[in-house]
Amino acid sequence: MTEQPREPAEAASAPASPFRLPRDTTPTWEVELLLSGALVFSMLQVPGLIDGLFSGMRPRLEGSAEYAAMMLFLYLKVSSYALIVTFVLHLATRAVWVAALGLRSVYPGGIDWERLKRGPVFKDYCATHVPTLDRTIDEADNRASLVFAWGLLLVLMSLAIMVFTLVLVAATVLLSMAFGPVIGLETNHLLLVIVGILLVPTMIATAVDRYLGERIPAGHWSRRWLVRIYRSSAWMVWGPVTQPFLLTLFSRVGMARGNIAMLAALYLLMAVAVGELLVRTGTIDMPGEQHLPQYTTGLDMRARHYAASRSREDTLEGHPFIEAEVVRGPYLRVFVPYVARRIDPVIARDCPQAVAPELPDEAQGAARRELVREQALRLLACASERLHPLTLDGESLTGVRYDFGEDPLSGLRGFVAMVPVDGLAPGRHHLEIARLPRLDDEELPPPASIPFWR
Repeated sequence: MTEQPREPAEAASAPASPFRLPRDTTPTWEVELLLSGALVFSMLQVPGLIDGLFSGMRPRLEGSAEYAAMMLFLYLKVSSYALIVTFVLHLATRAVWVAALGLRSVYPGGIDWERLKRGPVFKDYCATHVPTLDRTIDEADNRASLVFAWGLLLVLMSLAIMVFTLVLVAATVLLSMAFGPVIGLETNHLLLVIVGILLVPTMIATAVDRYLGERIPAGHWSRRWLVRIYRSSAWMVWGPVTQPFLLTLFSRVGMARGNIAMLAALYLLMAVAVGELLVRTGTIDMPGEQHLPQYTTGLDMRARHYAASRSREDTLEGHPFIEAEVVRGPYLRVFVPYVARRIDPVIARDCPQAVAPELPDEAQGAARRELVREQALRLLACASERLHPLTLDGESLTGVRYDFGEDPLSGLRGFVAMVPVDGLAPGRHHLEIARLPRLDDEELPPPASIPFWR
């Protein structure tokens, strides 16, 4: 008969007591961790994709279309940053929770006061002010769930405001095109009027309900109107989706504190997005080294002015460029991108003869091509004489004329000038390209300065 192996006495006598999560643990913790882990790594790529998409669209837009694209860009960046910050904070909070759970599984009794070699005053202080592991676990669990809910609410609110703004701008543009001459209001003023029509009734309804709501009997027509106003205003911010979160959180932390926290987070993220845009477009220069001056006209070789070192964003922002720092051939190729939002208003003001005409229906074939060619020649003459005249080593290049060209890196069309440099002496030379005059400022901006060598 085969003898059965016997288990050690210690194993046989030890009761099975597997570690369990606290019964009041948030039931969604596993889903929260899965969502946070997946979204953090995927969302880190989204801001760059949004920047690339916006940079590619912006040079081709102007007026209301550019404003709508800017609003879309800002709110999408705010939403992406809100998601990244939310889920990073959530993962960090959950990490504290997991660490506390693991420590309690190893040391179920928590702090061993007998073995803690410190004085009695310090022990009394810790007993009063230092939370236990169980309390740390509960607080980290609740904090992680609150961060998840607040972040999701912030994203939903920013997306709702984005959609509302885009619809409002589109409706304003259509109304301005259809009834602008009759109403006698500009697009911006009409937008303010529509915003007032949408928001003022909600503000009045809130005040009436707060101070007179108890006096309004059930079934009264004014109560029905208040409900209709609340229902219509709720749809502006996706009420059926956002209100369960919004009202629950605001009822716990207070309306004033909740609104301040929500608006502060929203505007802080928007400020980050705007600041990043200003730095990327060169409107704001980052502080340099102590003894290096800021960029000085004629003394800086900026990477955006040379095809070999520029980026796609440099061209999309409208920065002109040449082929390289050293010019070896008989001609220097200069490319100036056509950025609609900047150049179209200046052409309409300073070169009205270059504005593209509305071709008559009877103009067909050769006649139509001739009209298009005449307008193109007038536009090139305007670019050469008024918009972007060229200066080489301090002398105006009056004999150089632009042609139309295209940048293969960004896909933008623009003006190309072939500057003869065969007779230049070896050494350093300096090309200047006049910038567009601003409509709201009579003073011309400094020209784009590009040093090069022969």
